Amino acid sequence: MTDTAPDRPELLSPRDEAHVAYGLRARAVGDLAYDLLAHPGDDGTTAVPPGERVRRALALRARLDALIAQAGVADREDGATWTEIGAAAGITRQAAQERWGPHVAAWAAAGRRAVHSQHGLNALGAARGLDVAYARFAADRPADAFSRALDAVRFPGAEAAERARRERAVTVRASLAALADAETRRQDHLHRLARDGAEPGERAAALRSLADLREESAERYDELAALEPDHADSHRTAAAQARDRAAHDREFARLLAPQNTPTPAP
Repeated sequence: MTDTAPDRPELLSPRDEAHVAYGLRARAVGDLAYDLLAHPGDDGTTAVPPGERVRRALALRARLDALIAQAGVADREDGATWTEIGAAAGITRQAAQERWGPHVAAWAAAGRRAVHSQHGLNALGAARGLDVAYARFAADRPADAFSRALDAVRFPGAEAAERARRERAVTVRASLAALADAETRRQDHLHRLARDGAEPGERAAALRSLADLREESAERYDELAALEPDHADSHRTAAAQARDRAAHDREFARLLAPQNTPTPAP
């Protein structure tokens, strides 16, 4: 086994990272729940404020809501559909996606990692800590009850390929963000041209330029679908939408400034 540089903690698969993030939140909920057993004024230094127990119980509920949201993220990383998640929660597919979809998006935007670079700790190290915490409940529980289910433990040696795939995905996401900014600028430019009464040919050229950006975004989404198979459906949908918008832009450009075609010889 090779040593890992302390300034670059190893990344696990998104699925493993989501499981560790869920485990860390579950432990936090458990610790806070046990803390409720202590009398609010046990330190003897201050009087117990009115409603202190309600305040602490509500704090636990907030942690529990965060745990449920992370459970949705972990289930999605496992390949569960919104229909399946909604059924588990007793709600519709649409309601489940509306409730937890933003958490899944935020998880992806944050790099799909449970532990960010902090004191050299990585997700696998956090999983080992969860093993220790879990084993304290009973002596007959396995010492690796949590980490044994991780892909990194079940399939050792796969980290390098996973890391390369994730690093490329980060690069592609950065490219998509830059393309989105460029699209916004092109759209603003197009609106200014329309407002200022620019020539149709100039507006058509701006539309074709915008279509080029959207087609490039579609290609990046296609690449991301291969890099992030668990989210391939949403990436392919985004690619299809980008291509539809590009096609619309090109059609509008043709209507604004139709290309001159030579008249057929008699």
